[in-house]
Amino acid sequence: MWLSLAAVAAGVGGGALSLRYRVRAPALVVRPGGAAVIASSEITLTGKIRPQHITPVAAAASGIIDAFLADVGQDVYTGQALARIGASGLESARESAATAVEHGQDQVSRAEAGVASARLEASRADADLARARMALDRLEKTWARQQTLYQAGATPRLAYEKTEREYEGAQQDLSIMDKAARGAAEQVQSAVAQTNAAKKALADRIRELDEAQGNLQAAEVRSPVDGLVVARNGEAGKPVEEGSDLFQIATDLYALEAAVEPEPAVLKRIRPGQQALVLVLDLQSAGIPGDVKEIQGGIVVVEFASTTPAIKPGMQAAVRLKLE
Repeated sequence: MWLSLAAVAAGVGGGALSLRYRVRAPALVVRPGGAAVIASSEITLTGKIRPQHITPVAAAASGIIDAFLADVGQDVYTGQALARIGASGLESARESAATAVEHGQDQVSRAEAGVASARLEASRADADLARARMALDRLEKTWARQQTLYQAGATPRLAYEKTEREYEGAQQDLSIMDKAARGAAEQVQSAVAQTNAAKKALADRIRELDEAQGNLQAAEVRSPVDGLVVARNGEAGKPVEEGSDLFQIATDLYALEAAVEPEPAVLKRIRPGQQALVLVLDLQSAGIPGDVKEIQGGIVVVEFASTTPAIKPGMQAAVRLKLE
Protein backbone atom coordinates (compact mmCIF):
# COMPACT_ATOMS: atom_id res chain seq x y z
CA MET A 1 0.00 0.00 0.00
CA TRP A 2 2.76 2.40 0.97
CA LEU A 3 4.51 1.70 -2.32
CA SER A 4 1.29 2.45 -4.25
CA LEU A 5 0.78 5.72 -2.45
CA ALA A 6 4.39 6.72 -3.19
CA ALA A 7 3.95 5.95 -6.91
CA VAL A 8 0.77 8.06 -7.13
CA ALA A 9 2.48 10.98 -5.35
CA ALA A 10 5.45 10.77 -7.75
CA GLY A 11 3.12 10.78 -10.76
CA VAL A 12 1.24 13.84 -9.55
CA GLY A 13 4.48 15.70 -8.89
CA GLY A 14 5.88 14.83 -12.34
CA GLY A 15 2.70 15.98 -14.04
CA ALA A 16 2.85 19.32 -12.25
CA LEU A 17 6.44 19.87 -13.28
CA SER A 18 5.59 18.90 -16.85
CA LEU A 19 2.79 21.47 -17.06
CA ARG A 20 5.05 24.11 -15.57
CA TYR A 21 7.89 23.69 -18.06
CA ARG A 22 5.92 22.77 -21.21
CA VAL A 23 6.60 25.15 -24.14
CA ARG A 24 3.41 26.44 -25.76
CA ALA A 25 3.27 26.34 -29.61
CA PRO A 26 3.44 29.84 -31.08
CA ALA A 27 0.18 31.13 -32.45
CA LEU A 28 -0.40 32.13 -36.11
CA VAL A 29 0.74 35.70 -36.58
CA VAL A 30 -0.74 37.65 -39.48
CA ARG A 31 1.57 40.34 -40.84
CA PRO A 32 0.51 43.45 -42.78
CA GLY A 33 0.52 42.95 -46.54
CA GLY A 34 -0.93 39.46 -46.48
CA ALA A 35 2.00 37.65 -44.83
CA ALA A 36 1.38 35.08 -42.12
CA VAL A 37 4.15 33.50 -39.99
CA ILE A 38 3.55 29.99 -38.71
CA ALA A 39 5.65 28.62 -35.86
CA SER A 40 8.53 31.02 -36.75
CA SER A 41 10.07 28.54 -39.26
CA GLU A 42 7.42 28.76 -41.98
CA ILE A 43 5.95 31.79 -43.69
CA THR A 44 3.23 32.34 -46.28
CA LEU A 45 3.42 35.37 -48.56
CA THR A 46 1.05 36.54 -51.25
CA GLY A 47 2.08 37.79 -54.67
CA LYS A 48 1.19 37.74 -58.33
CA ILE A 49 1.85 34.99 -60.84
CA ARG A 50 3.87 35.98 -63.90
CA PRO A 51 5.38 34.09 -66.86
CA GLN A 52 9.00 33.06 -66.94
CA HIS A 53 9.38 33.53 -70.71
CA ILE A 54 8.29 36.85 -72.23
CA THR A 55 8.73 38.06 -75.82
CA PRO A 56 8.66 41.86 -76.21
CA VAL A 57 7.05 43.30 -79.34
CA ALA A 58 8.37 46.69 -80.45
CA ALA A 59 7.01 49.31 -82.84
CA ALA A 60 8.50 48.90 -86.31
CA ALA A 61 8.07 52.58 -87.18
CA SER A 62 7.57 55.93 -85.48
CA GLY A 63 4.18 57.59 -85.70
CA ILE A 64 0.79 57.93 -84.09
CA ILE A 65 -0.87 54.80 -82.71
CA ASP A 66 -3.92 54.47 -84.90
CA ALA A 67 -5.53 51.54 -83.06
CA PHE A 68 -4.82 48.61 -80.76
CA LEU A 69 -6.06 45.27 -82.08
CA ALA A 70 -5.17 43.12 -79.04
CA ASP A 71 -5.51 43.58 -75.29
CA VAL A 72 -3.97 42.15 -72.13
CA GLY A 73 -5.17 38.62 -71.45
CA GLN A 74 -5.84 37.84 -75.10
CA ASP A 75 -4.37 34.80 -76.83
CA VAL A 76 -2.56 35.73 -80.06
CA TYR A 77 -0.93 33.77 -82.86
CA THR A 78 2.17 34.34 -85.00
CA GLY A 79 1.59 37.03 -87.59
CA GLN A 80 -1.55 38.42 -85.97
CA ALA A 81 -1.89 42.21 -86.18
CA LEU A 82 -1.65 43.70 -82.69
CA ALA A 83 -1.72 47.43 -83.49
CA ARG A 84 -1.59 49.94 -86.34
CA ILE A 85 0.66 52.99 -86.31
CA GLY A 86 -0.48 55.88 -88.54
CA ALA A 87 -2.09 53.43 -90.93
CA SER A 88 -4.93 55.64 -92.22
CA GLY A 89 -2.85 57.55 -94.78
CA LEU A 90 -0.84 54.46 -95.64
CA GLU A 91 -4.00 52.49 -96.35
CA SER A 92 -5.19 55.23 -98.71
CA ALA A 93 -1.84 55.18 -100.48
CA ARG A 94 -2.04 51.41 -100.85
CA GLU A 95 -5.56 51.61 -102.27
CA SER A 96 -4.50 54.29 -104.77
CA ALA A 97 -1.52 52.19 -105.82
CA ALA A 98 -3.74 49.12 -106.20
CA THR A 99 -6.14 51.11 -108.39
CA ALA A 100 -3.22 52.31 -110.50
CA VAL A 101 -2.05 48.71 -110.91
CA GLU A 102 -5.50 47.62 -112.07
CA HIS A 103 -5.58 50.48 -114.60
CA GLY A 104 -2.09 49.56 -115.78
CA GLN A 105 -3.07 45.93 -116.22
CA ASP A 106 -6.07 47.03 -118.29
CA GLN A 107 -3.81 49.18 -120.47
CA VAL A 108 -1.43 46.28 -121.01
CA SER A 109 -4.32 43.97 -121.93
CA ARG A 110 -5.61 46.47 -124.47
CA ALA A 111 -2.15 47.04 -125.91
CA GLU A 112 -1.55 43.30 -126.24
CA ALA A 113 -4.93 42.95 -127.96
CA GLY A 114 -3.87 45.76 -130.32
CA VAL A 115 -0.66 43.92 -131.13
CA ALA A 116 -2.58 40.73 -131.90
CA SER A 117 -4.99 42.65 -134.15
CA ALA A 118 -2.14 44.50 -135.91
CA ARG A 119 -0.28 41.27 -136.52
CA LEU A 120 -3.41 39.71 -137.95
CA GLU A 121 -3.84 42.66 -140.33
CA ALA A 122 -0.16 42.47 -141.23
CA SER A 123 -0.54 38.78 -142.01
CA ARG A 124 -3.49 39.50 -144.26
CA ALA A 125 -1.63 42.36 -145.99
CA ASP A 126 1.38 40.11 -146.58
CA ALA A 127 -0.91 37.45 -148.05
CA ASP A 128 -2.54 40.04 -150.34
CA LEU A 129 0.91 41.32 -151.34
CA ALA A 130 2.05 37.80 -152.17
CA ARG A 131 -1.01 37.22 -154.33
CA ALA A 132 -0.49 40.57 -156.07
CA ARG A 133 3.13 39.63 -156.85
CA MET A 134 2.05 36.28 -158.26
CA ALA A 135 -0.63 37.97 -160.37
CA LEU A 136 1.86 40.58 -161.59
CA ASP A 137 4.40 37.90 -162.51
CA ARG A 138 1.77 35.98 -164.45
CA LEU A 139 0.46 39.09 -166.24
CA GLU A 140 4.00 40.30 -166.94
CA LYS A 141 4.74 37.07 -168.79
CA THR A 142 1.41 37.29 -170.67
CA TRP A 143 2.05 40.94 -171.54
CA ALA A 144 5.58 40.18 -172.77
CA ARG A 145 4.26 37.36 -174.95
CA GLN A 146 1.47 39.53 -176.34
CA GLN A 147 3.99 42.30 -177.01
CA THR A 148 6.14 39.92 -179.02
CA LEU A 149 3.14 38.62 -180.95
CA TYR A 150 1.83 42.14 -181.56
CA GLN A 151 5.20 43.27 -182.93
CA ALA A 152 5.19 40.23 -185.22
CA GLY A 153 1.60 41.00 -186.28
CA ALA A 154 0.36 37.75 -184.85
CA THR A 155 -2.17 39.19 -182.40
CA PRO A 156 -4.76 41.94 -182.66
CA ARG A 157 -4.03 45.35 -181.23
CA LEU A 158 -7.06 45.15 -178.93
CA ALA A 159 -5.83 41.90 -177.37
CA TYR A 160 -2.37 43.43 -176.84
CA GLU A 161 -3.79 46.61 -175.30
CA LYS A 162 -6.08 44.59 -172.99
CA THR A 163 -3.13 42.56 -171.75
CA GLU A 164 -1.15 45.75 -171.27
CA ARG A 165 -3.96 47.32 -169.21
CA GLU A 166 -4.23 44.20 -167.07
CA TYR A 167 -0.48 44.28 -166.51
CA GLU A 168 -0.51 47.95 -165.51
CA GLY A 169 -3.48 47.29 -163.18
CA ALA A 170 -1.56 44.47 -161.53
CA GLN A 171 1.38 46.83 -160.99
CA GLN A 172 -0.93 49.35 -159.30
CA ASP A 173 -2.47 46.58 -157.17
CA LEU A 174 1.00 45.45 -156.15
CA SER A 175 1.93 49.00 -155.20
CA ILE A 176 -1.24 49.32 -153.10
CA MET A 177 -0.69 45.95 -151.44
CA ASP A 178 2.93 46.84 -150.74
CA LYS A 179 1.93 50.09 -149.04
CA ALA A 180 -0.75 48.23 -147.05
CA ALA A 181 1.76 45.63 -145.94
CA ARG A 182 4.24 48.31 -144.96
CA GLY A 183 1.53 50.15 -143.04
CA ALA A 184 0.46 46.98 -141.28
CA ALA A 185 4.08 46.25 -140.29
CA GLU A 186 4.45 49.76 -138.91
CA GLN A 187 1.19 49.32 -137.00
CA VAL A 188 2.56 46.16 -135.45
CA GLN A 189 5.74 47.98 -134.38
CA SER A 190 3.66 50.83 -132.94
CA ALA A 191 1.41 48.40 -131.05
CA VAL A 192 4.43 46.55 -129.69
CA ALA A 193 5.96 49.84 -128.56
CA GLN A 194 2.71 50.81 -126.83
CA THR A 195 2.59 47.43 -125.16
CA ASN A 196 6.15 47.78 -123.89
CA ALA A 197 5.38 51.23 -122.56
CA ALA A 198 2.23 49.95 -120.85
CA LYS A 199 4.19 47.08 -119.31
CA LYS A 200 6.85 49.45 -118.04
CA ALA A 201 4.18 51.70 -116.53
CA LEU A 202 2.56 48.63 -114.96
CA ALA A 203 5.89 47.55 -113.48
CA ASP A 204 6.25 51.03 -111.95
CA ARG A 205 2.73 50.84 -110.50
CA ILE A 206 3.42 47.37 -109.10
CA ARG A 207 6.60 48.63 -107.49
CA GLU A 208 4.68 51.52 -105.95
CA LEU A 209 2.04 49.09 -104.69
CA ASP A 210 4.72 46.85 -103.15
CA GLU A 211 6.23 49.87 -101.46
CA ALA A 212 2.84 50.99 -100.15
CA GLN A 213 2.10 47.51 -98.87
CA GLY A 214 5.53 47.36 -97.27
CA ASN A 215 4.91 50.68 -95.54
CA LEU A 216 1.53 49.47 -94.37
CA GLN A 217 2.97 46.22 -93.06
CA ALA A 218 5.74 48.12 -91.32
CA ALA A 219 3.10 50.27 -89.65
CA GLU A 220 1.25 47.18 -88.44
CA VAL A 221 2.66 45.66 -85.27
CA ARG A 222 2.38 41.88 -85.62
CA SER A 223 2.95 39.13 -83.12
CA PRO A 224 6.19 37.19 -83.70
CA VAL A 225 5.04 34.24 -81.56
CA ASP A 226 2.02 32.35 -80.28
CA GLY A 227 1.16 33.24 -76.72
CA LEU A 228 -0.76 35.40 -74.25
CA VAL A 229 -0.59 39.19 -74.09
CA VAL A 230 0.50 40.05 -70.53
CA ALA A 231 1.32 43.74 -70.95
CA ARG A 232 0.56 46.59 -73.34
CA ASN A 233 2.07 50.07 -73.47
CA GLY A 234 0.99 53.25 -75.19
CA GLU A 235 -2.36 54.81 -75.97
CA ALA A 236 -4.35 55.11 -79.19
CA GLY A 237 -3.94 58.56 -80.70
CA LYS A 238 -0.59 59.11 -78.95
CA PRO A 239 2.85 59.09 -80.63
CA VAL A 240 5.22 56.16 -80.37
CA GLU A 241 8.90 55.85 -81.26
CA GLU A 242 10.36 53.14 -83.44
CA GLY A 243 11.79 50.33 -81.32
CA SER A 244 9.78 51.09 -78.20
CA ASP A 245 8.01 48.11 -76.61
CA LEU A 246 4.26 48.03 -77.16
CA PHE A 247 3.43 44.49 -76.05
CA GLN A 248 4.78 41.68 -73.92
CA ILE A 249 3.70 38.16 -74.85
CA ALA A 250 4.07 35.12 -72.62
CA THR A 251 5.16 32.18 -74.77
CA ASP A 252 5.02 29.29 -72.26
CA LEU A 253 2.05 29.38 -69.87
CA TYR A 254 3.25 26.28 -68.02
CA ALA A 255 6.56 27.83 -66.96
CA LEU A 256 5.41 30.35 -64.36
CA GLU A 257 6.75 32.13 -61.30
CA ALA A 258 5.38 34.04 -58.34
CA ALA A 259 6.98 37.22 -57.02
CA VAL A 260 6.60 38.01 -53.32
CA GLU A 261 8.12 40.69 -51.10
CA PRO A 262 8.90 39.57 -47.53
CA GLU A 263 9.99 41.81 -44.68
CA PRO A 264 13.76 42.38 -44.34
CA ALA A 265 14.01 40.17 -41.28
CA VAL A 266 12.33 37.31 -43.13
CA LEU A 267 14.28 37.97 -46.33
CA LYS A 268 17.53 37.18 -44.52
CA ARG A 269 16.29 33.65 -43.90
CA ILE A 270 15.48 32.88 -47.54
CA ARG A 271 18.03 31.53 -50.01
CA PRO A 272 17.88 30.66 -53.75
CA GLY A 273 17.13 27.00 -54.28
CA GLN A 274 14.84 26.67 -51.27
CA GLN A 275 11.75 24.59 -51.81
CA ALA A 276 8.38 26.30 -51.74
CA LEU A 277 4.70 25.54 -52.14
CA VAL A 278 2.55 27.72 -54.41
CA LEU A 279 -1.21 27.92 -53.91
CA VAL A 280 -3.30 29.71 -56.53
CA LEU A 281 -5.84 31.74 -54.59
CA ASP A 282 -8.21 32.15 -57.54
CA LEU A 283 -8.54 28.38 -57.99
CA GLN A 284 -9.58 25.56 -55.70
CA SER A 285 -6.52 23.41 -56.31
CA ALA A 286 -3.75 21.73 -54.37
CA GLY A 287 -0.43 23.43 -53.83
CA ILE A 288 2.20 23.26 -56.54
CA PRO A 289 5.83 22.60 -55.56
CA GLY A 290 8.36 25.21 -56.59
CA ASP A 291 11.82 26.58 -55.85
CA VAL A 292 13.25 29.98 -55.04
CA LYS A 293 14.69 31.08 -58.37
CA GLU A 294 16.34 34.34 -57.33
CA ILE A 295 16.20 37.29 -54.98
CA GLN A 296 16.41 40.73 -56.54
CA GLY A 297 15.91 44.03 -54.76
CA GLY A 298 13.98 42.49 -51.91
CA ILE A 299 11.74 40.50 -54.28
CA VAL A 300 11.73 36.72 -53.95
CA VAL A 301 10.94 34.92 -57.20
CA VAL A 302 9.62 31.38 -56.87
CA GLU A 303 9.42 29.37 -60.08
CA PHE A 304 7.04 26.48 -60.59
CA ALA A 305 5.50 24.37 -63.36
CA SER A 306 1.79 24.93 -63.88
CA THR A 307 -0.43 21.86 -63.78
CA THR A 308 -3.41 23.36 -65.61
CA PRO A 309 -4.01 25.96 -68.33
CA ALA A 310 -6.48 27.63 -65.98
CA ILE A 311 -3.56 29.22 -64.12
CA LYS A 312 -2.90 32.53 -65.85
CA PRO A 313 -0.35 35.30 -65.30
CA GLY A 314 -1.74 38.03 -63.08
CA MET A 315 -3.55 35.68 -60.69
CA GLN A 316 -2.90 35.93 -56.95
CA ALA A 317 -0.83 33.20 -55.32
CA ALA A 318 0.15 32.27 -51.78
CA VAL A 319 3.75 31.10 -51.49
CA ARG A 320 4.69 29.02 -48.47
CA LEU A 321 8.37 28.90 -47.51
CA LYS A 322 10.35 27.22 -44.74
CA LEU A 323 12.79 29.69 -43.30
CA GLU A 324 16.36 28.80 -42.54
